[in-house]
Amino acid sequence: MKKLIYLLAALLIMAACVPAMAQQESKALVFYFDYSENIDTTGLDVDAISQASMAGTRARDQSNLLVMVDVLRERVDADIYSLQVEELYKPDFGDLAEPARIQKESNEMLAFQEALPDFSQYDVIYLGTPVWWYGAPQSILTVLQQADLSGKRIVFFGIHRGSGFAGIPEEILSYQPNAEIVDLFTVECQTPNDEARSQFTAFLDQIVW
Repeated sequence: MKKLIYLLAALLIMAACVPAMAQQESKALVFYFDYSENIDTTGLDVDAISQASMAGTRARDQSNLLVMVDVLRERVDADIYSLQVEELYKPDFGDLAEPARIQKESNEMLAFQEALPDFSQYDVIYLGTPVWWYGAPQSILTVLQQADLSGKRIVFFGIHRGSGFAGIPEEILSYQPNAEIVDLFTVECQTPNDEARSQFTAFLDQIVW
């Protein structure tokens, strides 16, 4: 009888540990699109590339989006994937606006330099992007229409020029209705890097899984 009781107790302990073990084994992906990594840098010096990363704002070391990617790299055990389009954009943000609008209005399916990651192996996706034309860039929308993120937990992070999240959360769920947006963070793109880093770090600290 005692052996049976010990066996039942052991089984109960193992069952209680299963959710915790599953949570520890969850796999994360940082998936982002940054303008400065998608421009033709031929003939540009470092300062010009830095200014391009600011999407037309004042220059500094790097875009706030890349600052947040660095924070995730330091704090989260995750794979990193930078989405890079096959046909690069012009470095001047003013020359980008109209082509980006046309891409979005025509719902152009863009080609990428590398194959997309296998999303099926990830449980959590940190999705980062700037706001373009009151929503996500067409590069991100192309992925959302091609991938299957069903059951994935999404943490959105981005930068904007006064429009906040714009329509990005709605766009994500319109293409991926079976995904869950766990939390969202955005910062105005002219925010100093150190301040953006501090705010994003605090945001990550308050996420409850």
